[in-house]
Amino acid sequence: MTYTGRSRLADFTRGLGALVVFLFLLVGCPVAMYVMGGSPIPDRIPSWEEVSAILMRQDTDQSVFLATIFLIGWGAWCLFIVTVCAETMNYLAGRSRPVLPRPVRPLQQLVRDLIATATLTFSAAASLATSASAATHTHVATDPHVAAAPEAGSHEQSSPRQDTPPREPTASEWTPLLADEPTAQPKPDHHAWRTHIVKRGETLWGLARHTYGSGDLYPNIFKNSRQIDQPDGIPALTDPAVIRPGQRIRLPRPSAPDGPSSRSQAASPGAGAHATPSDQGKKSDARTPTPLRPTSEQSTVSPVPSPVVAPPADHSASPAPSTPNDQDDSDSPLAISLPSGSRIGLGLAAALSVAVAATRLHRRRRRPLKIDTDSSEHIPEPPIAAPVLGARKAHLDTYVVREAPVPSDPELVREDLLTPEPDQLVVGTRDGQAVSVPLAGLSLGLSGDGAHAAARAITTELLAKAHRYRAEILIPQADAQALFPGDEITDLSTALDGLIIKPSLREAINHLEVELLHRARVLDMTDQPDVAALRAEDPAEPLPTVLLVASIPADDARVDALATLGCRFSIGVLALGAWTSGTSVELASDATVTDTRGPNAARFTETRLFHLTTGDATDMLRTIRTATGTETDATSLRTSADHVTEPEPRAAVTIVPPPRPPEGAPRPPVRLEVLGDVRLHTADGPIKTGLRQRARDLLAYLALHPDGVTRDRASADLWPDDSPGSIVSTFNTAVTNIRSVLRNATGLSSPMYVVHSAGRYRIDPDVVDIDLWQLNAALADAQQATDDTARIRALTLVADRCAGEFASGLTQQWAEVHREYLRRTVGDALANLARLLQEADPERALMVLEQAITCDPYSEPLYRHVMRLQARLDRPDAVRRTYGLLAARLDELDAEPDGETRKLVSSATRALNRN
Repeated sequence: MTYTGRSRLADFTRGLGALVVFLFLLVGCPVAMYVMGGSPIPDRIPSWEEVSAILMRQDTDQSVFLATIFLIGWGAWCLFIVTVCAETMNYLAGRSRPVLPRPVRPLQQLVRDLIATATLTFSAAASLATSASAATHTHVATDPHVAAAPEAGSHEQSSPRQDTPPREPTASEWTPLLADEPTAQPKPDHHAWRTHIVKRGETLWGLARHTYGSGDLYPNIFKNSRQIDQPDGIPALTDPAVIRPGQRIRLPRPSAPDGPSSRSQAASPGAGAHATPSDQGKKSDARTPTPLRPTSEQSTVSPVPSPVVAPPADHSASPAPSTPNDQDDSDSPLAISLPSGSRIGLGLAAALSVAVAATRLHRRRRRPLKIDTDSSEHIPEPPIAAPVLGARKAHLDTYVVREAPVPSDPELVREDLLTPEPDQLVVGTRDGQAVSVPLAGLSLGLSGDGAHAAARAITTELLAKAHRYRAEILIPQADAQALFPGDEITDLSTALDGLIIKPSLREAINHLEVELLHRARVLDMTDQPDVAALRAEDPAEPLPTVLLVASIPADDARVDALATLGCRFSIGVLALGAWTSGTSVELASDATVTDTRGPNAARFTETRLFHLTTGDATDMLRTIRTATGTETDATSLRTSADHVTEPEPRAAVTIVPPPRPPEGAPRPPVRLEVLGDVRLHTADGPIKTGLRQRARDLLAYLALHPDGVTRDRASADLWPDDSPGSIVSTFNTAVTNIRSVLRNATGLSSPMYVVHSAGRYRIDPDVVDIDLWQLNAALADAQQATDDTARIRALTLVADRCAGEFASGLTQQWAEVHREYLRRTVGDALANLARLLQEADPERALMVLEQAITCDPYSEPLYRHVMRLQARLDRPDAVRRTYGLLAARLDELDAEPDGETRKLVSSATRALNRN
């Protein structure tokens, strides 16, 4: 008997013993007490005189004592029955928290343990029976049309053919991916329903025709999908004629395509699952086995679990039915392909988007004010790597597709404050759907050419989400260098609490065992069943999910034990190499699963995992580190020797003198606003319809180039992902749309609005007035002013015209570059205006500084400027309120005011108290 067989036999023995004890307590105890003491229910109710006489006389025959013992026994048995009923109701209601008073909870725990152990009798018996059956059969046919496997010892067995279907593990080989979950192999359910994410161009009629074989049956899908909870930002399904990209609906799971009843099922909606018309005409081929597919809802696909990532829409039409082997998953809307060859998910893209936002806010926080009137040149900051910016744009584009407001950097950081601990991780896609794994209790091994790239993507995503005690990566030094060569991983470990690098695997395991003991003590003190329940009860307890990423030798008993207890204690294992204790996945060089073994093999069958190149991972780790606020000049400017960071795209990063209208010229009939949302106005009000998004992008871009720009340069910056053959048509369509909309709105057909001259396109200043040009004119006047009076007048105009950030709804990199530049320039201008006003009019100077803080609420030098001025005006309470406001802002970044600010507050408060 194998070790697994002995283990199953031991489980069966323990379960049988627990079942005997449970039946004795449930039936044997009351029978024994009834035989020895009779019924606990008296024939009649005794009078008070009889009770007094019995209690007052001497108990020589021990009858009172025995009656008391029997009464206590019957009471304990009744309490046992109540506890069993309470546990049954808890199980049926899906509750895990104790509902009985604390003195009864030990009995409740005993009942739980007895029932859980007793169930081993049935599961182990089924496993032993299946093991015995599997031992007597050399080949298992999963389909009547599948060819038999080669016999043992044959050449085909040592070199498996590509068309041989993967063998399902027997029960004796079955060990769970989540060690605390049941080990029973899921049974096929041809009447189950699956969750489908609506793609652009799909209709309920078309989906019904594809699944049922008849579009007339679409009400069945609508009826079963109305009660599904939709993701944040996605409307509920209320009208069968209107479905939106990103909505979730339920479709019947297709039955076996080559089964004998495929055609009859397609004609009957009551079957619950149907073959497609293309499948009905196919003939079986013994040499082409039907691929094994997951059948349970848990082992299929799930949407991206991220609060800042809304389910995206697919821009393509609904694909024609195809076999899984023919399905190309490279264009999945849940996957992002980077130019370097990396392929990441929207979960990592969202986390990097937050990291970019935090990096920018930290830089704004530390950037010193530039109030030198002789120069306006800004200090360039280290550029953010192109792969990170590409991932950020892909994330922000999901908002554009859903026609939702694009969040600003502060909004992204505030949303991140509400993000819970990750309990699921999307690791890849299959057939355009996300494939996810649970983190708590994860027991997964990655091997093959693409193993390190896939492990790199998983680790990087968790590191991006690890701040605020959400997750923790534990990795030995050798494996850390194998996944992330260079110094970035070491630098990140000193800045991020969620990354722990140990010198060896032994020390990593020792650290994990100490953490497990700590968590066991915490659970025991709080009387919680697992870490997940403890988090729900006390969210402030810092117990993040810990993932061990390491190359683990075969049959490592310590790691096996940790993986077994992982589900309860929120611990997971990601093995770099073959993994016999859980699910093992073999990957090709492009991270496509070529072979999978273990309890959840079906979950990864025909899946393509996300993967990262070394260079992209290095850039992402650098951004994750700068997002913690620990950036220094030396580390931020350092790049890998074999990877050069791509420079920022071209953008207007200087003040371009705008055209000035002549004196007495009439007011232009059109006004373009690009400070805030991009909007067009006429004398009759705002233009709300007709203007396409690409036309808005072009207007904002041309507003940055009053002297004009060539079509090629504008197209390259605006639409870098478009094919060269379509750029000319796209640009011309946008210009045509601008002219048509403005002519219809103004009634003026003669102006061109967008003028083409000498190969350059520009906005006609005679008919279009732009708020950005007015702001730039005021900034230019302030630079050219020769005395403080003229400078104050020009800077006052700057304060009046800074209505908002540049093109707040645009996600292109050129817009973000100028947005940051304009924020710096306006902040410096307002600080300079306050410096010029503080001697003669300190109250007005305070108002200007408050306006500057509104424009840049994370600039710590601005707050210090305000506090110095408040101290001069003898306002200690105002100084403390300003410091409190700064501390609250920086708390969003997981940061605190620096020593200079704290020293300023202390000295100002002491000086004012002495006075």
